[in-house]
Amino acid sequence: MTFSSNINALIERLNHELENLERELSQSIELIRARTNLFPENLILIQLFATFNNYILFAENTRRRINEIEQYLSKKDLSDDELQEAGEDLSEQLGRVLEAKIIINNIRERLEG
Repeated sequence: MTFSSNINALIERLNHELENLERELSQSIELIRARTNLFPENLILIQLFATFNNYILFAENTRRRINEIEQYLSKKDLSDDELQEAGEDLSEQLGRVLEAKIIINNIRERLEG
């Protein structure tokens, strides 16, 4: 696949940020499970556990979306507009992943504090 170098860099960054998000989610879920074992009826902990699981689904869907965009970009005759649209879509996905990382990190810091 020969994509624009900017799009390749964007895909690499997005995959890297997704790996970080998934690692943070895994650690956060372990933290929530430990707290939930101590306080099994705590609705806030249950809600946070559900939130973390929703972000896991978000990460999986984002990976799927990246794969779809890569397949789309592998077509031979894409116009500059089509390449730009794909790049914008990837940039939007990156913004959402970074936002998710901030939210997860803030929750985890509050749980650890």
